Amino acid sequence: MLKGAGDTAMQPGGRVIWITGLSGAGKTTLAQALLPHLPQPRLLLDGDALRDALCLLAGGYTREDRLKLALTYARLAELASDQGVTVVCATISMFHEVHKWNRKNLSGYCEIYLDVPEHVRKQRDYKKVYLEREAVVGETLTPELPLYPDLRLYPEHTTPEYCVSIIVEYIDKLGFPDNSAKNHIRESSEIEGRKCHC
Repeated sequence: MLKGAGDTAMQPGGRVIWITGLSGAGKTTLAQALLPHLPQPRLLLDGDALRDALCLLAGGYTREDRLKLALTYARLAELASDQGVTVVCATISMFHEVHKWNRKNLSGYCEIYLDVPEHVRKQRDYKKVYLEREAVVGETLTPELPLYPDLRLYPEHTTPEYCVSIIVEYIDKLGFPDNSAKNHIRESSEIEGRKCHC
């Protein structure tokens, strides 16, 4: 069952929900839909908004620039979650180095990979990144797809609401996060085959 902002069934506490996928996968849409169902205090870190906010540090779109920025997002998420904030970070940031750092350092880390076919992503390309084809992850830059996502969702098959319900149910089962969970790596086999649309 989905929970509203005032529902206390899901225990409040620092946690990072890292939503990743290629451009056009629906990361921001899902993050915005999920946020109201998470405990207060909560924070949305959106990759595009963060790049704009950190424009002086963002650099360009090379692999090195993107990696530096992705690690900065992760550090910001760590700062917030360590103060008891539930953080949702929607970002491409497809580097194994980043995923490994997150699992080691982020409290209550939950990695969600939106696996969306290329033709669907290009149909959704409202930012025209695929038309420009300059430094596009998955086109001109090779992504390092998540090896052990907690949830692998297939967004073309169902509704955003169903996506949210799967995530909330999964987080409920994880329970209240603590620092010992930072070094816990869950096997991808726990979640293989889950499908949703967002």
